[in-house]
Amino acid sequence: MEPVTVSDHAKDVMNAALVWDMTLPWEPEAIDDITLPRFKAAGVDLVSLTVSMPTLDGTMRHIAAVQAHLRKHADTMVLIRSVDDVMEARKAGKLGITFNLQETNPLDGDLAMIEVYYQLGVRHMLMAYNQKNRVGDGCAERTDAGLSRFGVRVVEEMNRVGMLVDGTHTGYRTTMDAMEVASAPFIFSHCNAWSVFPHYRNIRDDQIKACAATGGVIGVNGLGEFLDDPRATSASIFRHLDHMVQLVGPTHVGLGLDYVKNTGWFWNWLRDNPEMWPEIDGKPHVDTDFAQPEQIAELCELMLKHQYAEDDIHAILGGNFTRVAREVWK
Repeated sequence: MEPVTVSDHAKDVMNAALVWDMTLPWEPEAIDDITLPRFKAAGVDLVSLTVSMPTLDGTMRHIAAVQAHLRKHADTMVLIRSVDDVMEARKAGKLGITFNLQETNPLDGDLAMIEVYYQLGVRHMLMAYNQKNRVGDGCAERTDAGLSRFGVRVVEEMNRVGMLVDGTHTGYRTTMDAMEVASAPFIFSHCNAWSVFPHYRNIRDDQIKACAATGGVIGVNGLGEFLDDPRATSASIFRHLDHMVQLVGPTHVGLGLDYVKNTGWFWNWLRDNPEMWPEIDGKPHVDTDFAQPEQIAELCELMLKHQYAEDDIHAILGGNFTRVAREVWK
């Protein structure tokens, strides 16, 4: 694939847009003073940090540590509570930050924790991370059971407090059930299209259509394994983005790059957890790249080259997630 040269036109379109990346894993090993300023320099206005740990206690302690890190850098970044905060942060030249949980296990079975996490800055939570839990099945589970009775209550409580319900990493039937239960727009924060590449982490066309029917948004993912591209090129990401746009329109697609800086740590962890990350058709996982924040400008260029309207590009870069946040957050 040829490299993408970013034109002045694409730079202007991106500068005029509010750019929102729905997923940046932010485990204790990831916290540094380089990555978030790099996202801001790449033109990102808001990024959602994954702050979940395997347990409730671990998650609470990690959120405390991340909040302390943000206070230390209050001159350049700010924890977002509302969409108005996003706009104010952008005006002030600061990077807006929200939190997300990539699992419901940090609830420890307690529905009351949903509102507590929301008050601490968590604005979306996915149902199950690849494996079965109390809510339902993960996308890599050997079964495909639907949403549990507890899971129904989780979705209802998330809708009540204003937290976005996220189907990423979650099993097919569990997501379809959750979208039926949901009374607010549903999201897939960082997923690609199964029809473009049939990986168990990618979502099928009827999931994409069901998400759009709720008024929701799917954020395209930048991990090479899910793109069927070891280099995680912008052209490969665009293939998934464009498939979704052609399927449900530009008002239901966004960005969720899922950037990981320490790729060696990630691939070692993945291979150490085969029950969570099984091989695909018996083939071992191959270390692939992750898309870099600077590639968002390349995606903007590719959308222009494929005759996307500027308003639609603005929507995909961040306007769509802004819309659902305004509709759902309380």
